[in-house]
Amino acid sequence: MPESASDRAVFDTIKALIAATQPDADAEAAADLLTSRQGRASRAFELAAEDISQLTGLGNAAANAIDMIDELSRYAGVEKMGAQPLLISLDQAGTYFRALCRGRHIEYCYAACLDARKRLINCRLVGKGTLNAAQVYIRSILQNALRSGASYVYLAHNHPGGGLTPSKEDITLTRAASQALRMIGVSLLDHIIVTDNAFAGIVEGGWV
Repeated sequence: MPESASDRAVFDTIKALIAATQPDADAEAAADLLTSRQGRASRAFELAAEDISQLTGLGNAAANAIDMIDELSRYAGVEKMGAQPLLISLDQAGTYFRALCRGRHIEYCYAACLDARKRLINCRLVGKGTLNAAQVYIRSILQNALRSGASYVYLAHNHPGGGLTPSKEDITLTRAASQALRMIGVSLLDHIIVTDNAFAGIVEGGWV
C-alpha cells in the first residue's frame, strides 16, 4: 500500500480504473501489485497493456485503460505547442518529441504524420518496449501514414539511458521504414533519437 500522497493518488486512480472497467476483479490487489512492482507508483503507467495483463491477470479493457493514462498526460503537454504545429525543421520536430518523451523510463517510438506543408496531422505510438529496446512494426507506421494521407513522416524514440548514438536496430528500422514509406509515396524526413536534454537525427547525422 503506498505511503506518500502522490503514490496514493496513483494507486487510487489505478484502482478506480480497474473497478470501472473490470468490476469482477480485485481492484485493490491489482493496483497494489502494479504500483509496488515499478519502484515508484507513477511508473505503473509506463507498462504496456500486455505486460499489465500478464502481471495482474486483468482483461484488455482494464489493461488498456491503465496503459493510456501516461500517454494522455504527455499529449496534453505537447499540445501547448499547438494542436497541429509545423514541424518544418529537425529542431522543431526534436523539440516536439522531447516534450512527448520527457521522463520516460522505457523506450517509446512514435510516428508523426505531416501534410504537404509539414504541419502535424497526427502522432501515434508505434512501439513501446523495455529499457533498451522498442518493438516497432513497419505495418503500423504504414497504416498510420495511409489513413492520415500523410506526405511526410518523422519517426522518433527515446533513449532512457541517455546517449544519442543510434543502435544497429535503430539504423535498420530507419532504412526499412524509409523504403516502405517510399513505396506508398511518403517521405521519411528523419528518425530522431531523444533524451531528456538533447536530440539528434539518424538521417541528418549520416547514419543511413
